[in-house]
Amino acid sequence: MNLAHQDLFDLSAVLGMIVVIFLFLILFESRYPTKIYLASLIPFMILWVGGNLYLLFAYGANFLGRWLLLTCTLTSLVYFFLVAKHRGGQFFFTFCLVDTVIIWIMLSTNLIDYALGAEGLAAFLLRLILFPLVAAAAWRFGRQPYLNLLHTVSRGWWRFAAMTALFYATLCVMGGVPTNLRLRPEAMPSMVMVLLLLPLTYITIFRVLRQQQELFQVRERQRTFQAQSAMIEQRAEEFRMAEDRLRIQRHDLRHHLQTITVMAQRGDLADILDYTGQIQALLDETGVEHYCANPVLDAILCAYFQRAKGFGIQVESHMDLPEELPVPAAELAALFANALENMLQAVEGLPEEQRRMVCKCVRSHRLMLEFSNPCPNPVVFGPDGIPVSGKQGHGTGTRSIVAFAEKHHAVYSFRWEAGWFKLQLAV
Repeated sequence: MNLAHQDLFDLSAVLGMIVVIFLFLILFESRYPTKIYLASLIPFMILWVGGNLYLLFAYGANFLGRWLLLTCTLTSLVYFFLVAKHRGGQFFFTFCLVDTVIIWIMLSTNLIDYALGAEGLAAFLLRLILFPLVAAAAWRFGRQPYLNLLHTVSRGWWRFAAMTALFYATLCVMGGVPTNLRLRPEAMPSMVMVLLLLPLTYITIFRVLRQQQELFQVRERQRTFQAQSAMIEQRAEEFRMAEDRLRIQRHDLRHHLQTITVMAQRGDLADILDYTGQIQALLDETGVEHYCANPVLDAILCAYFQRAKGFGIQVESHMDLPEELPVPAAELAALFANALENMLQAVEGLPEEQRRMVCKCVRSHRLMLEFSNPCPNPVVFGPDGIPVSGKQGHGTGTRSIVAFAEKHHAVYSFRWEAGWFKLQLAV
């Protein structure tokens, strides 16, 4: 098949390959630090693009179309799978998603070009418009919502990945096997029906994923609300008990004054000082400790600090929290709860002299938080800089902290140095 504008038609196919990779990189997360990831990505892309361009110009578009699954799909699939952060159904769904979107555009424009008799020119012009539009829309509107889905939805990905893989294989086969679709007009009606079915399927898939995400968020809010309600009720009970003790002390005050008067008349100065010290100790018991002005955060801090003191853990707290928080108090309270829970678990088994928890908050142009505790053994970190837990069921709190940071674009770091483990955040 030789079109009047075959060169432009082939060039648009090359652009499609580039846009596929660009779209995938928008929706893809590497398990390795950026420098290591780029050090492998750049040479791979040079070989991948260069090899496919050679096949295209040396043997033609028909040849490349027949071997597309091997030269384009499988090679990129293997590379990105090796460096992917999510290696389950999320990865295969994302991989097939971007491929099917671009193949859908290429086949649709090919059919329009055939119907217009434009000999490749209409396909080239339409792709020149649609490719940048799709890439810009994915970057501007799709990237963050999609990454949020990857982080929050854990079920259904393999089923959806199988659906997109079948669509991908169907489009490739129907478009190029045994020959180019232009040479098989009888196959065009069935291709049109498949092309109409694809966007409807993706709309349904994303609606299901979105519903799962909303259900997850509702459950998380319920759990957070229940925990916060319990802590606030505990805090309210402490205030009631303190008020009762203060009422008793106020009632007994006249008896104390009469006793002190008798002691003064006798000139028993030492006994007076001892007695007033005892009264002061009783008054101190009526007080309730405060750690910050926000009642929700104050309840969280008080609850965990009391637990820590019950384990014989020395607590150091310097929480300079502003009245107006940069994020909702409920979400910041969940962050505090996860960080403090991790600290408690880390230090409660240490020798008593090493049990310490240090919590700091400094107000700057951002809210600077630091949670640190002794950790005698070095911590193992994953390629993404997040601690790796070797215990079954552990690590949920850390993942929640990372999800909070990513949602609110907070800068965070986990570090181990000189026998201390530190979590630092700039919110």
